[in-house]
Amino acid sequence: MSDEDEKIMYQTWKTRDVLYRQLFGPHKFNLPKVYAPPTVEIQDVKTSADIAAILGTTISENDITIMVYEPNDRHPYWMYVTSGLSNPWFGKGDGEVAGFGHELVLKTKTPGRWQFRLLRRLASYVLTYSGTLQPGVMLEFDMPLFYSGPQRLDGVMIWYVDEAQDCIYELPNGRFGVISVLGILSDEAEFVRSFSDGTFCMQQLLRHAGYGQVTDPMRDSIMSLPEIKEKIYSLRSYASLFTPEGSAEQ
Repeated sequence: MSDEDEKIMYQTWKTRDVLYRQLFGPHKFNLPKVYAPPTVEIQDVKTSADIAAILGTTISENDITIMVYEPNDRHPYWMYVTSGLSNPWFGKGDGEVAGFGHELVLKTKTPGRWQFRLLRRLASYVLTYSGTLQPGVMLEFDMPLFYSGPQRLDGVMIWYVDEAQDCIYELPNGRFGVISVLGILSDEAEFVRSFSDGTFCMQQLLRHAGYGQVTDPMRDSIMSLPEIKEKIYSLRSYASLFTPEGSAEQ
C-alpha cells in the first residue's frame, strides 16, 4: 500500500472511530480481534468492470470489523456495528460516496454468535454482488440464520437507526449512512411487500409491539396481535398523506 493510500485509509478509519464513540460510546470488543486500519491494497477503479473484478476477491467480509457495544446509559440493548464497508476500497472516490456508502447496526436483547453470522452474511452480499442496502430494502433468507436450533426469522429489512439522527455522515473519502438491520418473520415480510411504505409501517408496528429496533430471533409475529388490523389501517392512512396519490385525495 502506498503512503498516500495508507494515509487516506487511516484518516477514514480514525474519523469513523471518533464518530462511533460519539454515537454509541466505547465498544466492549470486536471481531476480528485486531482493530486497526486494513492493509488491503486500495484499487484504482475507473469503470464498473474494475469494481466487478474486485468484488469477492480483493476484499471479503473478513476485512469488515464488527464492533460490539454492551448496554449502557445510552441504549438498553446490545449493539453490533460494522466498521469497514465505508472504507476507500475503490480509491479516494468522487467525494460523494464512501466505499459502499453505509455501515450496518444490529440490536439484540442478549449477546451471542448469530449476530456475527447475520452481519457477515450481509457484508458478503454487499462485497460480492455490490448489493445496495438502504432504508426501505428488504432481504429474505435462502438458508437458516443458525446452523442448528429453532429460529423464526425469515429475513431482514433496513431502516434508519435511531442513534444516528443525522443519517448521513462525512468521511475523508465521502459520505456514508449508518443504517439499522431489523429481523422479520415471513408474514411480516409479506406485509412489507404489500405496499410501497411497507418498511416504514413495519418499523412503526414493531415499536407499537415493544420491540423497537431490537431483533429477537425467537419472538412471535406481530401480525397476530389482536389490535394489529386497526393499527395497520391507521399507519397506512398516515403514510398515504406523503404519497402523490394520497396528497391528491386530501
